[in-house]
Amino acid sequence: MTTSTIIWIIVAVIVVIAVIALVMSRSRGRHVEAKRDKAAEIRQEAAEHDQRLREREVSATEAKARSELARAEAEKRRLEAERLEAEAREHSGDAEAVRRERDERMRQADLHDPDVRTDKEGYRVDEDGNRLEETRGTEGLGGENHLNDRAYGTGAHEETGGTTRDR
Repeated sequence: MTTSTIIWIIVAVIVVIAVIALVMSRSRGRHVEAKRDKAAEIRQEAAEHDQRLREREVSATEAKARSELARAEAEKRRLEAERLEAEAREHSGDAEAVRRERDERMRQADLHDPDVRTDKEGYRVDEDGNRLEETRGTEGLGGENHLNDRAYGTGAHEETGGTTRDR
């Protein structure tokens, strides 16, 4: 081999090595760039996930606030119901006291009325002297607002042509 052939072989080997080095460098660059792209994609996905997470946290916080508001409103309604119930009990007690007072006055009136048959305590009695069941105070419950008609003497007679007769 001649010197020039050896030089050409060395130059060819150097060129091949340079080409291989250049290809490897480019390949490595593409590989690094691909890794950068992958890292950027992962970061983007993480940012999107973080955004969804924040939205869920906001939604959860809003739901909790609505729940607490509903609970507070329910508590307020419960307290109002208790107040109204107490007020109703008070009025019921007042009404019962008024009813007892009215019944006592009616007994006193019956006791003094010569047209009404009563016992010594002022309770109305029938012809046999038996106490009549009172129906006073049952207005609104379907009862009548008087004692038995026979005790009052009303409804037990009817007038016809100026005379009174028993039904």
